[in-house]
Amino acid sequence: MTDKAVLKVELQRADVTGRISRDAKLSGSSLVKALGNDWERVLRAGQGKRAAARAVLFQQGDPGDTLLFVLSGAVRLFARKQTDTVELGVAHPGDVLGEAEVVAEQGRRAMSAVANEVVEFGELPRDVLFSAGSKTMQALEQWLAALHAERLKALDEMTDFLNRW
Repeated sequence: MTDKAVLKVELQRADVTGRISRDAKLSGSSLVKALGNDWERVLRAGQGKRAAARAVLFQQGDPGDTLLFVLSGAVRLFARKQTDTVELGVAHPGDVLGEAEVVAEQGRRAMSAVANEVVEFGELPRDVLFSAGSKTMQALEQWLAALHAERLKALDEMTDFLNRW
């Protein structure tokens, strides 16, 4: 009889809130601040996910009603305006994606998101995000609307620049 090495693996659900608590950048993020005292409850209700490098997280026009909170890695953001496609920037740990769909309840992604490297993120459904108290909801909605306006401004500026030539 030969001795065979045995490797036991235990799968555990990712503890997103514990990870956020231990990471100063994540715990100090705008999302955590906007959620106030409700941040642990809201983020615990989300789902932790991982995407491989170059994976498409979502494309502009896809249906969507979730907010993605980047825990690790980097995500490139792209958007189309008429015939132009521009890169809006890169989301890093502590940043969020999908703010337009969550705030406006429009149901379609306003941009495309592609993992620049292996990315871990929390996916938070709209109904969970806005189940907090009215004061928290208002602060969250204002912050997400301002973020979306900032990204739309970047899209307009980039496409205007491209069309000057």
